[in-house]
Amino acid sequence: MREHQYNGVTTMQLSLNGVILGSSLSFEEYLALAAKTGFAGVDTLAGAMEIADTQGIDAVHALIEQYGVKPAAWGIPVDWKGTEAEFEASLADFPRYLEFGVEVGCPRACTWLPPTVEVDAAEFRKMAVERWRKIGQVAEPYGVRLGLEWVGTPTLRESGNPFIYRLDQLLEMEEEIGVDCLGLLVDSFHWYTAGHTGDELAALPVEKVVHVHINDAPDRPRDEQIDGERLLPGEGIIDLPAFLGALKKLGYKDYMGMETFSAELKALPVAEAAARAKAAGDKVLAQL
Repeated sequence: MREHQYNGVTTMQLSLNGVILGSSLSFEEYLALAAKTGFAGVDTLAGAMEIADTQGIDAVHALIEQYGVKPAAWGIPVDWKGTEAEFEASLADFPRYLEFGVEVGCPRACTWLPPTVEVDAAEFRKMAVERWRKIGQVAEPYGVRLGLEWVGTPTLRESGNPFIYRLDQLLEMEEEIGVDCLGLLVDSFHWYTAGHTGDELAALPVEKVVHVHINDAPDRPRDEQIDGERLLPGEGIIDLPAFLGALKKLGYKDYMGMETFSAELKALPVAEAAARAKAAGDKVLAQL
């Protein structure tokens, strides 16, 4: 089988995240849209494994090379919040995703943690630590890094029992888990809504940052922000120069997914939405 190298990113580059789009795309359509609008990466491998299963892995490599767009990150498919049987079944299937991610040059997978839970938070945390330890132990031999995201939005904590909604809480839990491949998915919206500073971010070891999401917040108080109502970078009130400056200071050199939840963007043709997102991202990166 041919050798393929899709890593080697030397500076922060933008990747296309599908939440800005109002239509579902095939893997090839996703790559084509990203290439057309100037993105360096895509935040997905959805559909790529099916191409490999039916046409062979070289067909996936050929598409990536054809469009010149690299996979930036993919979603962790383990059902860690489900029943024990559901968790164990999905964990048993995890290695094939890990192998595939490595094969296509994307050893980075991510997911988010709930800010509140309906059950006892201490018991849920105990389960989370045990299960993420198992998940990390499965992933580590493959060299795949797993990025967990804290969700800082205060309006999502109006009911339920608080779980993980701050960077320091997540770092503490990952230290308890004790698996080196576990890191962070750092989102500018959640960095802002949790009340973090650039200094807190810049103090992280760079190897802890697996992936980044960049977006902005509308002009309303921090405690009134709504998770599904965000703006493109540079259109809102988040101090993105501080956020990006901190990432630059700690030495982050990888992809940043343009993850803007917006009904306005979803209503646009996909090419227009992607082009608007790329232009906004380029503008804030140019300020570094």
